[in-house]
Amino acid sequence: MEQNKTSKYFKYAIGEIILVVVGILIAVQINNWNQLNNRTQLEKTLLEQLKTEVLNVYGDIYSDFNVFQSGIKSHYNIVEYLEKDVAYNDRMCFDFAFIKDDEYIYPSVATYSRIKEEGLDIISNDTIRSLTQVIYESIFPRMSKGNSFNPDISETWNEYYLDHFRLNLDYSLKYQVTFKSDTLSGEIYEDGDRFPYEITRFDKKRKITIGFVPLDFESLKKDHKFRLLLNQTQDYRRYKVRQYFFAKRILKELVNLIDKELEE
Repeated sequence: MEQNKTSKYFKYAIGEIILVVVGILIAVQINNWNQLNNRTQLEKTLLEQLKTEVLNVYGDIYSDFNVFQSGIKSHYNIVEYLEKDVAYNDRMCFDFAFIKDDEYIYPSVATYSRIKEEGLDIISNDTIRSLTQVIYESIFPRMSKGNSFNPDISETWNEYYLDHFRLNLDYSLKYQVTFKSDTLSGEIYEDGDRFPYEITRFDKKRKITIGFVPLDFESLKKDHKFRLLLNQTQDYRRYKVRQYFFAKRILKELVNLIDKELEE
């Protein structure tokens, strides 16, 4: 009888242990499920924020790319003026302005910093994760102010322009261009330049125009330093155009992938 009683107690104890173990396993599983669910929700939030930031940067890239395209067109115009010994006309002042223009992007990195804090694997899609890392650690640094990859076009020209040009102050000269629009994830990007235009500051109206007029156009045609700077800055601009063209393509791919991921 004592042995039978001991056997029952032993079976009861085993049953209790099994119940405790099963309870612990269930609790761990629920905790893991909650953590996974929270991480999934955080990933969705971060992807939405990442998309918003990228769309904002894309707008800057779209506008800057148009500026560089104008610079390239003006570069070829000026080369033609010099090589064909064209007489100066007032509208050339716009071309002399556009070859001096430079642009940079100023992207927010708040979301990417949060992603790195959580661990890059917070983004479960391998392609989205790889593209995001490439964009923020390789592409954006090459397009931001102060990068070591390319000299500043405007700064390269500054000293020369101070000695050989004056501002265009003829407000009767008009310039207007509209660039081809672009779309991404429902956003429409449109851009254009119109000069002169009027702004109001402190209840005072002021006309804004652009343009640089050479002090001696005939001497400029024969100035080897001008041609050297023209060639140098054109190389800088071509590099930037390649970077911007590549960035537009990669950012579009990233946003389209994020949209698909958020739909699932």
